[in-house]
Amino acid sequence: MSSNSHLKILNSKPEPKPELKVFHKEKMLGWSGSVNIGKIHGWAENRRIALFKHKCEMQFGRTPTDDEIYKFMLSEPEFHIRELARSIFYNGVKVPIILDSDGTLLDGNRRYVATRRAIENTPDAKDELENMPAWVLGEDATALDKQKVLVECNFVDDWRVKWPPYIKAATVYEDYVDRGMDYDVLTERYDLTKTQLRTIVKVMGMIEEFMNFHNHSDESIRVAYEYYHFFEEAHNKFRSKLDSDPDFKEQFFTWMLQGKFAQMKQVTKLGEVRDNEDAWDRIRKDDPDAVKAAIHIVDGEKLQGGLDGEKKIKRVMKLLRELKEHEIASMSKKTLQELQGTLTEVVRMAQSVLLPGSKFHIPIKDSKAQDESA
Repeated sequence: MSSNSHLKILNSKPEPKPELKVFHKEKMLGWSGSVNIGKIHGWAENRRIALFKHKCEMQFGRTPTDDEIYKFMLSEPEFHIRELARSIFYNGVKVPIILDSDGTLLDGNRRYVATRRAIENTPDAKDELENMPAWVLGEDATALDKQKVLVECNFVDDWRVKWPPYIKAATVYEDYVDRGMDYDVLTERYDLTKTQLRTIVKVMGMIEEFMNFHNHSDESIRVAYEYYHFFEEAHNKFRSKLDSDPDFKEQFFTWMLQGKFAQMKQVTKLGEVRDNEDAWDRIRKDDPDAVKAAIHIVDGEKLQGGLDGEKKIKRVMKLLRELKEHEIASMSKKTLQELQGTLTEVVRMAQSVLLPGSKFHIPIKDSKAQDESA
């Protein structure tokens, strides 16, 4: 390796240092330091942008420029550039990028693009952000050496195990409840949006109810740990039903401990099952196919174009009975007038059916006589 090859790319301060790294079982000597973002070139051969590169070649007869790569990656949601830029603005670049000796990126395209974005959004931070930590290959690095770098960075698992969702949520919840940190503080502390924080707090609140319901048994803690995403789905899909229907909540908490739900879809559908009398009766059966059968009932009615008249009216009556006076009071005058008109029309139709002489007349036996005959 040439003794000064690193000086072409790396800044003089801090002083670059030789550093041995291993890439895909091969030891390589390179130089560690910092590099000005203006000396870095996005890698047009990056597999992440293969389709974009192909379009440029077909349309313009050339590979995309650095600015074109930047704009493309910024426009694609899958790269999460804006989120990464926000993190870099607050925390800096944690993992050094890897460069060829001419400044071409071998690893760190997203960090490079996100840093450019952070500077673009906040020009005052340029002095702080424009020099990125980097490790540079020497001039004598072969094509095989570069290939080994790519394999190590993109194919080899570093075996890092991330915290499961429940542990992350419990950590945030503890800071919110026990330490009294507000959403502004937690946003800075965990780099989460306020919407994400509110969801975590509400889901953990539900999980606390679940564990209290089961006296904080070891099994309830295990279920919360392993199936946090089921509770999150319940919160997102039918939390209001759970809070307004004690029987529904008790059943859900009981079934969660029993392991009644095998898939996320089954939890997702539970709110619809609760609204369907036949499906709700079916899911409460103590057999392995109860959940699937209940969902089948709900899905089957959708395919058949909905409920028959009797089921429809029973469902409407159930919903009307559940209405509270303050909910009625909160409705607009127009809605109340429409409700009154609809109910009046339904009553008129019911009365016409019950009247003797109607072609739809249904003879109604005296209830007392029915009781005596029984």
